[in-house]
Amino acid sequence: MQVEQEVLSLPSKETEFTRLKRFYSIYEKFYLLLMEKEAEFGIAKAGTIPNFVILSPALNNPNPIYPKKFFIYISGLGIGIFLGISLIAIRYLLNDTISTQKELERSLHASMLGGIPEYSKEKMEVSKLVVDKNPKSAISEALRSVRTNLEFICPNKKKKLIAVTSTVSGEGKTFVASNLSGVIALSNQKVILLDLDMRKPKVHLAFEKENFKGMSTVLIGKHTLEECIQPTSISNLSFISAGPTPPNPSELILREEFDLLIKRLFEIYDVVVIDTPPVGLVTDGILILRKADIPLYVVRTDYSKKSAKRNINKLVKTIPKLCVLMNALKAINTYGYGGYGYGYGYGYYEGETEKETIISKIKSLAGVKA
Repeated sequence: MQVEQEVLSLPSKETEFTRLKRFYSIYEKFYLLLMEKEAEFGIAKAGTIPNFVILSPALNNPNPIYPKKFFIYISGLGIGIFLGISLIAIRYLLNDTISTQKELERSLHASMLGGIPEYSKEKMEVSKLVVDKNPKSAISEALRSVRTNLEFICPNKKKKLIAVTSTVSGEGKTFVASNLSGVIALSNQKVILLDLDMRKPKVHLAFEKENFKGMSTVLIGKHTLEECIQPTSISNLSFISAGPTPPNPSELILREEFDLLIKRLFEIYDVVVIDTPPVGLVTDGILILRKADIPLYVVRTDYSKKSAKRNINKLVKTIPKLCVLMNALKAINTYGYGGYGYGYGYGYYEGETEKETIISKIKSLAGVKA
């Protein structure tokens, strides 16, 4: 009877077992999930929180380890000095022009007659006579100094033949010849200027006259000397233009008529100034320089090449009386024999004063037109 009752109760017990087993499974899965989450949290915590020990505190150094300022400053200074010296060396090697009077005097075998300052009052397309308009300017005083030096070259000759030449065109040969003739004429001497640069005549442009007749037509007998002499704004100064360009200028100069022409001019004038062709291009100028009492060679600042000194030294061997004149000097503070620093400063005279020169330089640096 008891056994029978136990058998009948088995289904209910199985049902209860199944229910309890289901709850067990649920609790087991939840427990395993919590354990898994705990493991993940431990791993994440171990990755974010460092597990190290501070052995000693860090030192507080105010100076940076890198870059080192002193090394950078020294390197920059050295590179700057190297680049500066390199730039100066390159400019010196590439500069092929004569810049100063002292540079010209070095290794020069000819006599240095003086220097003429740069004429900056106006920009001239062609050479002009300026000493009659600005008799108290710096350029007039410089030419007077040159005129005085000329007296020491030929002190015993009353009649003088002055020939002015240069290496190439553009060095101020015609400008010097015209204004030097004007300065000499202002000293009560009768002066005539001859334009023998027949290939590229400019003297008539300096006096703003015509060039229909001149030296070329006189030497071939087409016109007389009196027909070709032209007056200027200075009473004691006359000139003869070059005339039409001949096919044979050198042959005309070699003719006997040229020497006879000079003798006739000396009967009327005290000084004959000749504007000759550039000796670096043609040989006409050398022929005239040999006949001149005072041969002048014009060199222009920052224009004439350094090779001009070699050309001058070669000419001195055949023309010992050759004198050199520096044209377009940037600054001449004093005047005297050859501009070597004797006498009063140019600021004493009217015209291009030192103050005006400084102001013009400041304007040129600032890009302002004077």
